[in-house]
Amino acid sequence: MIWIYLTESLLYLCFSLLMGAFIIQFIPEKLKPTIHIPKRIIQLAVLGVVFFSAAPVLRVILFLYEDIGLFTTLESVLSGFEVGKAWNLTVILAIFFYLFVSLFPVLKSKALSGIALAFTLVLLFALGWASHAASLTEWSGFVFHSLHFLAVTVWIGILLIVGWCSKDLENWVSYLKWFTPLAIVCFLTIAGTGLFLMTLVINVNEYPDAWTVPYGQALLMKHLTIIPVLFFAFINGFWIRRKLKRQEQINPIPWLKFESILLFFTFVSTGMLGQQEPPHSIEITLAGSGPSAIFDYFYSGVIEPSMRLEFGLNTLNILFFIVAIIFMWLIMYSFRKKTPAVVPFFMGMFCVLSLYFGLMASIQ
Repeated sequence: MIWIYLTESLLYLCFSLLMGAFIIQFIPEKLKPTIHIPKRIIQLAVLGVVFFSAAPVLRVILFLYEDIGLFTTLESVLSGFEVGKAWNLTVILAIFFYLFVSLFPVLKSKALSGIALAFTLVLLFALGWASHAASLTEWSGFVFHSLHFLAVTVWIGILLIVGWCSKDLENWVSYLKWFTPLAIVCFLTIAGTGLFLMTLVINVNEYPDAWTVPYGQALLMKHLTIIPVLFFAFINGFWIRRKLKRQEQINPIPWLKFESILLFFTFVSTGMLGQQEPPHSIEITLAGSGPSAIFDYFYSGVIEPSMRLEFGLNTLNILFFIVAIIFMWLIMYSFRKKTPAVVPFFMGMFCVLSLYFGLMASIQ
């Protein structure tokens, strides 16, 4: 299963790179630093969309082929399953897209970048078509999943391109002036659409009970990994901007790079989430598939399908929460003391682990 999680994460990374690379072409030069994007990255990202989006199709084939044979399974999945049809469309579009970005200077012309951006959007919608949310509703699941993914790739894509492809700090304040509001809009869109998508799978009132199954554990980890991202986003969007306005000496690029690495861990959590059995009924899921192995490790009592989790404070979880707050403070303190960005990056990861252990220790 680890290879599935990895391919999902890399698929999101490829879409983000494409989205960021083409959107940034429409930003005037005076509103962004000097950016150089190697064409090879664009080509590899297109190929990555094809190969990494095949993982769910391959998973279905591996699940079915022993009963009905490989070729019959292959034909059935590619022509009868939504995930197979969507991948067929993805392959056809991606072939034309790859030829387009290889034969034309797509990063030197706004018109060509616009066409490339349109290719990216269609591929993104094809992914939404194959999503679990789309299969649960007539249209709202597809729309909200596509909006959710679009907001993610716009926010992270621009962050990745500016963070890893910038050659200088020219116009950095001007860049932050338009990117910070855009990032806030993307984050609010992600939160709103994410809440809707979550209601398709679980009852929000049963959110803590979902931690008993693998889907709920992945959802919890995804939400926790967002916390250090918000700290880095505040530092990059507001604090660094204020320092640059005061003409203080600071290099924001390493901070932007580590914010993008933190976001990649959110991708990994999302990839894990997308491959778990959705617990439309936690009781039935728990009775049929059993509890999450990690929840079973932390929970000392007997796990019953009809159980409801209760929480309380104790010495252990209070200590974990205090440690988590200390790590949050250390992220900000590290920036004030101008330590290398890798230090607060690890503070952020330790903060996530402390919060997770604190919540698990709270279960009675």
